Amino acid sequence: MLTRTLIGAALALAVTAPCWAVEANKAPDESAATWQMPWQISPISSASQAAGEQTILSFVPGTGFVKGTPTALASIGQPLNNVPGPNRTINVCRTTVWSEASKQGAKEIEVVSAGPERRDRKGDYFAPVMMRLTYTRPFAYEVREAMLICVVNRAGGIVDAYAPE
Repeated sequence: MLTRTLIGAALALAVTAPCWAVEANKAPDESAATWQMPWQISPISSASQAAGEQTILSFVPGTGFVKGTPTALASIGQPLNNVPGPNRTINVCRTTVWSEASKQGAKEIEVVSAGPERRDRKGDYFAPVMMRLTYTRPFAYEVREAMLICVVNRAGGIVDAYAPE
């Protein structure tokens, strides 16, 4: 039995090793975002636990098992609260976050304005946005909800998206 296990492991290694070599030689990922996605909207990890975030697993009728913070779970099925006022950062921020989150298993993103935009001295627009992301996980979903400050330049390109302290 041990011999079969070792042979199977060796065969699996031989088959997958060339894939590792290809991955190591691949060019860096050309992503729409040049920033690290904040832990508040990333899948639940040791970073969120280190920050003291408490998550729970709950059964949501019509959805199934969902893991998230009590606040995020309480708002499932309800729209995010949109704050009126001009906010030209929403679509750019949604696109950028989605490009990163979808690589980590996100299946849905909701983004609304959390306040009106402002301009800084360089002419960049910055505004708060509220985001809710749903990630697919084995046997459950993860829901992440947080406010980000999105910064967009005059040309409409993303400059930054970060969680306020």
